[in-house]
Amino acid sequence: MSTSLFVQITALLQSVKGPDGTPQTMVFLNVCRHFIPVIEKFGTSFLIVKSDIQGNIDRLSSRAQTQPARYTQLYPIVLDEVTTGDTGNTSCTKGLLWLQRAMSFVAGLLRRLLDDRQVSLATAASDVYTDTLYQYHGWITSAAFTVALKLVPSREVFLQKLGVPNEELYQQMASFLDAFQPVLQAIHTFLVQNNLDDPTRV
Repeated sequence: MSTSLFVQITALLQSVKGPDGTPQTMVFLNVCRHFIPVIEKFGTSFLIVKSDIQGNIDRLSSRAQTQPARYTQLYPIVLDEVTTGDTGNTSCTKGLLWLQRAMSFVAGLLRRLLDDRQVSLATAASDVYTDTLYQYHGWITSAAFTVALKLVPSREVFLQKLGVPNEELYQQMASFLDAFQPVLQAIHTFLVQNNLDDPTRV
């Protein structure tokens, strides 16, 4: 069986949860970092998504390195900012919020391709964007995304770029999504429970 990037990332996900079940900071960030080559396969239209994800990974990683023992797990980074009132636009709180949103968008797009073997990549991207990120974007950002998502490659070209025969790829993609989407949902739940799921449009 050929292996894709999804196999490597799924292996990393096996150790993403700490003893109490919450995400371990560097493992989670490494999963996101290893996912970037998959995002690159969507073409230049996804550069804005890639840049946003990379920036938020770097922001959280830098903070984690300031107190490695305390920030072994992800949530204390955010909870410390809540305590000090430092949850503004340049905070790690906002970094995690937007990292979770962007990763959920891309994961949702992959899930749509997996569930509907006929849908085009452009249609899937537009539909998933509407269901996820659109509600958080102002008209300038949403207009830019709407144009960019029309420029994605065909479904066939995207899958070919991943270098694995389709059925094997779908199986590997499913294993990855089954492991990763619950982690993203857990982070979303944490943010909602702490009133940090900021609905402000950007």
